[in-house]
Amino acid sequence: MDWTSVQKNIIIHIKAVSKLKFIIFKERFIKMQAKKELFDKYNDQDIQKFTLTNDNGVSISVISLGATWQAFNFPDKNGKTANVLLSQASSKEIMANQYFCQAIGRTAGRITNGTFSIKGTEYHVDQNEGNTTLHGGPHGFNTQVWNGSIEDNKIVLEKHIDSSEDSFPGNIDVKITWTLDDDNTATVTYSAKSDADTLFNPTQHAYFNLSDANNVYGQSLTIDADNYLELNKDKTPSGKMISVAGSAYDFRSGQNIKNGIDDMKASVGHTYDEVYVINDHKAENPIATLSDPDSGRQVSIFSNRNALVVFTPDDLDGVKFERGAGVPHMGIATEAQTLPDTPNHKGFGDIVLPAGEEKSYSISYKAEF
Repeated sequence: MDWTSVQKNIIIHIKAVSKLKFIIFKERFIKMQAKKELFDKYNDQDIQKFTLTNDNGVSISVISLGATWQAFNFPDKNGKTANVLLSQASSKEIMANQYFCQAIGRTAGRITNGTFSIKGTEYHVDQNEGNTTLHGGPHGFNTQVWNGSIEDNKIVLEKHIDSSEDSFPGNIDVKITWTLDDDNTATVTYSAKSDADTLFNPTQHAYFNLSDANNVYGQSLTIDADNYLELNKDKTPSGKMISVAGSAYDFRSGQNIKNGIDDMKASVGHTYDEVYVINDHKAENPIATLSDPDSGRQVSIFSNRNALVVFTPDDLDGVKFERGAGVPHMGIATEAQTLPDTPNHKGFGDIVLPAGEEKSYSISYKAEF
């Protein structure tokens, strides 16, 4: 008898049994963790923080003020975990510097002159950026304190908003749901129902920095877009789509962000605050991917809508983030949505929420490391 072979088979069997026992243990006892805690207070209201942590130690946190995505924690290639979002440490800071990682609605982007028509009826909504209505106006989703809970390992945020509060037609009930799976994908779903025809084009104004540096210069971005929108001086769309080919706007094959910023400044005199027209694509394909070669971190963004806004702010002086004082290009914003100012431009899409109907939109963010 070959005792060496017998011993090897025994060892292989023991390892297989041990692995099976660990898998069974993991399935039974290592489950998604969900946590609710007090974040702080704002205007005498408790602001709650909700956190989901998966089996890989990846976690997301969302707070009830502005339905703000507060954290997306995952490791780098060496196992060092960090929050890859530009997060602020208090509600006071969040409201002093609005939109950072907050929920945006009823409509993302700008509405020209705060005016649009639905079924032949013209509406005028509150303006908050010169003559335009930006990100739902002065009383948008980001200004609200949402009712939050954890249900079946999901973060659920709900709010009823009267038409008299945000000036849009229809009283609207909105639900924002966050999930995190063991493939390290965070998904936010926005659902709404109104008692009158209204507009609904929500997004998450996520700002990313995948590195430990105080800027995104070493990171690369890929966008599945052949065209971008021409913008007027007030950053509202002119209605014209322009090819990205041969320009600093072209991220189809991936581009270093610092090189892109330098090319933008040289060619058009400013950094990115652009609306990309997403190509038709399969649901399993990302519309954009942000990667950092140094840390090995990567985030792929999935959406079935036709636009992605990309913003590289250079005026962050005075803004306090958890990772430090704001500096130019400390993060890059990505906002998946339907093309902005849609009701005023034929062919941009349909963001009407008919009375009595419910619509839902989702955005997913897959972490890789």
